[in-house]
Amino acid sequence: MSKTKKKIITAALKLFNQNGLVNVRLQHIADEAFVSIGNMAYHYATKEIILSTLYEELTNKQKDLLAEYRIVPLFDNMNRLFSHTFHLQQQYVFFYLDTLEIIRAYPEIGAVHQQHINYQVAQLKSMLDFNVARGALVTEPVADHFEKLAQQIWMTADYWLNQQLVRGKNQHLEKNYLAAIWTLLIPYFTKMGQQEYEQMLHQPYDFFF
Repeated sequence: MSKTKKKIITAALKLFNQNGLVNVRLQHIADEAFVSIGNMAYHYATKEIILSTLYEELTNKQKDLLAEYRIVPLFDNMNRLFSHTFHLQQQYVFFYLDTLEIIRAYPEIGAVHQQHINYQVAQLKSMLDFNVARGALVTEPVADHFEKLAQQIWMTADYWLNQQLVRGKNQHLEKNYLAAIWTLLIPYFTKMGQQEYEQMLHQPYDFFF
């Protein structure tokens, strides 16, 4: 990415996060990036192109995180994945607050996002399966239950901040985010899983290849 394009993307992300996607015009981005509107239009003719670039950045980073921690998804590594996801969401917070508006206004991005959601849920399901196989989680109580659990984990992870704001909660602490996700998993711990979870809370250890 050229220096000018990087300036534009950085400026757009800052403004989207501060003001929300719908409240930012191309002129605002050009002013923030200290480039002319003509120069910006040469690199990014529409706001949709800028949004697509930012969305690609976000999803690539998410895929990198999943690729790093899915190899050996012990509880410590899952917790580290959730933690990094929390911080990544802070960098692209506008997308998580404006998701519905974005996919309504830009259906092509919406279609790609639906595919990405399916990918995320599939990776979470494989993590659950891994922990069942090693004895940290109980077996599925009924068929496809853990598929639904993976979907619930994704929903909690992606929409936790939105829920907090809707409820008027002003403290968006990482520990509360992590607790909301692990609350979904705790009922499925085996004795071994419970012991590992307690150890993770008191003596976290990150093990990955």
